[in-house]
Amino acid sequence: MQQNNVDYWKSGTFPPKLGTILAIATVVRILWALLIPVVPISDSHAYDTFALNIWQHGVYGWTPESPTSFWPVGTSALYALVYQIFGHNYSFIVVLNLLLSIAIVFFSYKVTLLFFSESVARWSALLIAVWPTHIFFVTILASELPYTVLTLSGIYYFFKEDRVTVINILVAGISFALAYYVRPLATTVLLVCAFGAVVAGGKKLSVTALKTSLLLLIMALAVSPWAKRNYDLYGEIVPMSTNGGAVFWMGNTPGTEGGYHPMPDYVTNMNEQERNKALKHDAMEYIKAEPGAFVLRTLEKFIKFHIWETIGVSWNEKGIEQVLGAQWIKPLKLLSQAFWLGALLLSLIGTVLFIRNSPLLQVFHPFLLLWASSAGLHALIAAQDRYHFPIVPFVFAFGAYAVHQFALHRQERQKQVGVQA
Repeated sequence: MQQNNVDYWKSGTFPPKLGTILAIATVVRILWALLIPVVPISDSHAYDTFALNIWQHGVYGWTPESPTSFWPVGTSALYALVYQIFGHNYSFIVVLNLLLSIAIVFFSYKVTLLFFSESVARWSALLIAVWPTHIFFVTILASELPYTVLTLSGIYYFFKEDRVTVINILVAGISFALAYYVRPLATTVLLVCAFGAVVAGGKKLSVTALKTSLLLLIMALAVSPWAKRNYDLYGEIVPMSTNGGAVFWMGNTPGTEGGYHPMPDYVTNMNEQERNKALKHDAMEYIKAEPGAFVLRTLEKFIKFHIWETIGVSWNEKGIEQVLGAQWIKPLKLLSQAFWLGALLLSLIGTVLFIRNSPLLQVFHPFLLLWASSAGLHALIAAQDRYHFPIVPFVFAFGAYAVHQFALHRQERQKQVGVQA
């Protein structure tokens, strides 16, 4: 952990204290939520439909007669719990999303503080507090907010102490298990953290292996009831969802643009697991037939993963049009895109500075590994702007590191000027 005190502009007010940052984050999100109504479209409509069927019929599916496992159940189950308590009222979804959003700012600060100075952690939290897409997601039903909170919580308690403690293992294990219910990639997050902890973090291999094994055991136990439900549906072991092969195919099929792609007619009458296996097979055959195209397509998806960020506006379009008019869609997309590209550029600069100022093994820093592994996985399967949402706290940490380094450089120059004077 780095500890450098910087007298920011000799005022002591920047970066703001965590409490002030959380207050800023809360106010701007409440203002957005008061202005823009929730109008579920696309994936949001699906989550709403699934949640209603869980609440009213106890069935996870498009209808009570058609149970599904295509998407992980976690997000819909969370919203179904809200409906169970408060009824089908989007106001309480907004309250939940607001709490999740503020929790992301808080845990981003806490996780960053484990590896960087307090000023870096505060700058990082401030970036997330004013991040437009993060604000816009308060009025969207989606998996991004719960998944990001749960993975950040799991990562924090995984790294919080070097020794194995019951509390940390339980909290981290439950966090990762619930995150797996939202997105199975949570397992990858845990394994990447374990690798980075040993290689770059200097953690003991034996202790890290024990912690990781215990967390995987908790995750397996937590997932087993759903795996049993899926086995009863398909007669095969399906731990969580049946969309892995389909998503892989969407990013690796003739005519794909790297994101969502309509599935072919021939899989219509297959059950979800049969379809999943058939599409995965087709994707592999396509890759084998055109390996050069696969490499180029993967690079394109890697860039696509990073370069765009307008999903927060797109999934709010109907609500924005109702209140502000369609003419506001483009300016809000430009705002979202400009902020993201600016923050990404700053983070890339910070990454270069961090690697240059750190021992060679720090290229395996957990934040860098989490960033690279997520981008790499989605480059292999399908890539959309929303998929980089959960790694933004790690990306912005390097942007905050750049700001911190600039401030240090400025302070050093001021000292030199003072000495010369």
